[in-house]
Amino acid sequence: MHLNIAQKIFGIAVVVLALMAMVAVYSIRLTAEISDELDALADRQLPLSNTIGRINVRILEQGILLQQLFVLHDEGPESIARIKALGDEVNADFARAKILFEEEEHSDHPVQSIFTLEESLANVENEYRQFEQHGLDLLALHAKGDTGAFMALLPDLNRQQNTIDEEIANLHIHMENVAYEAVKLADENEEFLLYFNASMTSLAAVLGLWFASAVTLLLARNIRALVRGTEQVEGGSLDTEVPVATRDEIGKLTASFNKMVVGLRLKERIKDTFGKYMDPRIVTNLLESPELTRLGGDRREMTVMFIDLKDYTSISEKLPAPDLVRMINVFFGHMVDAISANSGVINDFQGDAVMAYWGPPFSHQDEHATLACKAALAALENFEKFRDDLRTELGAQADDVDTNLRIGISSGEMVVGNIGSTEMRKFSVIGDPVNLGARLEGANKNYGTRVMISERTRDLAGADIHVRELDLIRVKGKAEPTRVFELLSEEPRTSRLQAGLAAYRNQEWEAAAREFETCRVDDPADPVPNVFLERIAYLNTHRPSPDWDGVWVFETK
Repeated sequence: MHLNIAQKIFGIAVVVLALMAMVAVYSIRLTAEISDELDALADRQLPLSNTIGRINVRILEQGILLQQLFVLHDEGPESIARIKALGDEVNADFARAKILFEEEEHSDHPVQSIFTLEESLANVENEYRQFEQHGLDLLALHAKGDTGAFMALLPDLNRQQNTIDEEIANLHIHMENVAYEAVKLADENEEFLLYFNASMTSLAAVLGLWFASAVTLLLARNIRALVRGTEQVEGGSLDTEVPVATRDEIGKLTASFNKMVVGLRLKERIKDTFGKYMDPRIVTNLLESPELTRLGGDRREMTVMFIDLKDYTSISEKLPAPDLVRMINVFFGHMVDAISANSGVINDFQGDAVMAYWGPPFSHQDEHATLACKAALAALENFEKFRDDLRTELGAQADDVDTNLRIGISSGEMVVGNIGSTEMRKFSVIGDPVNLGARLEGANKNYGTRVMISERTRDLAGADIHVRELDLIRVKGKAEPTRVFELLSEEPRTSRLQAGLAAYRNQEWEAAAREFETCRVDDPADPVPNVFLERIAYLNTHRPSPDWDGVWVFETK
């Protein structure tokens, strides 16, 4: 039987159409598999990643609350209730993750690669159960007062939390690998589809290649772009933006990714901008813990420091406004460097003065006084650099600027938190020790000293600093007398100043005068003996009462 031309053309058409149908069916099948993988990524893996992120944050918050409870002895019922509430939220997140796996298992086309994440999540949950039980055991021991058993178990808490962090990090790596495998599978399907089309007729090959390229290449390209964008963000580049080329799941995933990056970029911009107006650690705490923005504060023992530029008023009369601003900025720059290098928090710039403070959560409870004293000594060193920079900035005008600085440091219980109104507030410290620190800064001019600290600061810093006792004074606005000390950079030389102070307080004026005169001879540059010699001359003619306590009262600030 011979086939005519029409039959041959029809046969060829049937074959071509059959080949085209085969290519179309196979291409659709491959596309569906890729779509299923992407659906799983968008509908399962992304929510799973968010759930794991929440688990990680809540476990970290539990750990921080436990540390506060155990280390800072914060035994308020709110903290314990919050720890238990976080445990409930973590358990709910684990349950939510299991539901995502169950939904994938019962889907029409389950993606097996996602199920490989289940075992890693189970490891995280197992480690958390141990961490949770350990925390409950510690709470029980802490409540019973079993210090021995409590201290024996406490070091394991951080190790267990580190183990959880490692497991979660491993799970994130595993999830990245699953996403990578999805991209790899798309590439492999694309390559196989190209070889399959090449074996068909020219027309079927061209049509199949066009269809495969139009679909598969677009998917693979978008996935690669998304992976590259993720890697760039992970590397710290927040200017990344992935073009949205389609309106499918990949397009939605890409749009969500870009929205997330915009949020991260805005957050970093806020931190960077406001970090120039207040300590970046305060900005970070307020952004990451919005509950800290409420008005109110807590009482804590902290240390405050005031630094003031001596003779600023007379200097401001000599210098033009632009030069005065440059001088102040250079001065503030050196003082901020000294404070920041010693973990201090800049509270305010007050004209030519700097106010800073130390204490939890910005420095350890046992070191805030020592850090403040070290910052003061660093400020003295930086002040010499400031004088050199001033000559560079002002040239010959610097010869007319003769200045120095005074520093007052005070420690004690003060209120730290958000202070202000509902419309405007500031994270700051207030209290009697703050006022005393400001008064001590000003009291330096009466003794010719540069750094004066309170007795409580001296007691807290202990052997970490060198001091000499100056006087027992009562500053304006304060009823109780304060013993004050001069902070020194090194151990003071043997001096008869203390013997002179003892005789002075006993109203033994002649003996005190001899001791102070000896001090003046030993060190003519020391201004303190002259202060007491002048004071003794005054008291010789204005005798105090027999029960005088040796306190010198300052009537001005």
